[in-house]
Amino acid sequence: MKKLITMLLPVIFIASCSMEEGSDQVADSLDTEFFTEFMPCEAGPDFNSENMTAMISEWQKLLTAAELQGVWGYAPAVDTNSVGQTGWWEIQWTSQEAADAAWEEWVKNEDATAWQEKYATVLQCDGESRNAFDSVFPIPSATYGELPDSGYFYTEVYICEFNEGYTKDNAVNFLYGFRDAVASADYAETSYHLGNYFFHDDPSSFLWMNFTNSKDSMDKASESFEGSVRDKMFPLFSEFASCGEQPDLYNGFTLYWSEDKEFMPTFPAN
Repeated sequence: MKKLITMLLPVIFIASCSMEEGSDQVADSLDTEFFTEFMPCEAGPDFNSENMTAMISEWQKLLTAAELQGVWGYAPAVDTNSVGQTGWWEIQWTSQEAADAAWEEWVKNEDATAWQEKYATVLQCDGESRNAFDSVFPIPSATYGELPDSGYFYTEVYICEFNEGYTKDNAVNFLYGFRDAVASADYAETSYHLGNYFFHDDPSSFLWMNFTNSKDSMDKASESFEGSVRDKMFPLFSEFASCGEQPDLYNGFTLYWSEDKEFMPTFPAN
């Protein structure tokens, strides 16, 4: 028995050291992929700050799916967006299976139906026209400064196409170097972060979306990109994809965040 204990001690020590080393490792955000849906929405005649606050407050009380990670709303910031005045809800899930199950439950929920009818003149969203994506986010949102307490953010959306023979894997691998290039530039206090969204229905296309805490911060991020990042990274990006020159622009708000279920956005007065 003494001999057995003597033999086991080094094994236990090695295993415990391995566990300690593993616990010190920080997961890379690019290791996590989400299932994301974009749902088109149209503002109604009663769309205003007060009604939106009431609408979102009641909607949050209807949410039951633990797999729902977050929901964000996008309102057009300019009149030149490629989809006109269409707004969007971005709905992020742990998986497509979880999303499908939650939607099946939602459409059968009488309280949800009543909520939709009550606020039909404020905002109407087309759940049947949701677009499905796989999404990755290489830079945590607070890396370059916290977002406003109101939940507001400013967004650029680029529609991109893969060059022949290239896929999502090339785009994701590129993001490691892009993140490093951003880290060596001046993005301080902009809250800059980004997401890549890969269409389920069209694997030849994806969205590159930039987020900041204001339009002024987006201008600063763009200047930093032009001055410190473009020459390093654009030639590499051009090998596998190209994007439209003019992005769609949106004012966004966090509508629900699973890590802070008590959060409520503060919409600007009309």
